[in-house]
Amino acid sequence: MKELIKEAIADLKKADGFIYVTADGKQIDLHEAASSGIAVTPVNPKKEVIKKLEAAGLPLNDAKFLNELNELISLVTGNSVATKSSKRRTFSDSEKSKIVGEWAKVEATGKKTKAAFAREIGVGYQTFINWLRG
Repeated sequence: MKELIKEAIADLKKADGFIYVTADGKQIDLHEAASSGIAVTPVNPKKEVIKKLEAAGLPLNDAKFLNELNELISLVTGNSVATKSSKRRTFSDSEKSKIVGEWAKVEATGKKTKAAFAREIGVGYQTFINWLRG
């Protein structure tokens, strides 16, 4: 379990915005896909990490479980654990530009709405709209 958590942290730290997967679900570098003419879909790495952790029995989308886990950690360590981090993610101009470029590709397929895409990448709808106008 300890290794799985370390791996999840490493995956989230090394992810540059989101990862790219082929139609058969294999992860691929965006530049490699572009040079080979392979179609890819952007995927929020958080979702992949959550899937792995849930498969191992850690339901991180379950608020009750998280509250109980935080309470257990607090009781065992004697430290108070915050239930939710208020730190917001800040995107650089290059990340915003990359995301807007990915939206153009996704929009061309007509398979997703702006709102669904914004949720998938983890930003608010209005924030995403502002990036598109920007």
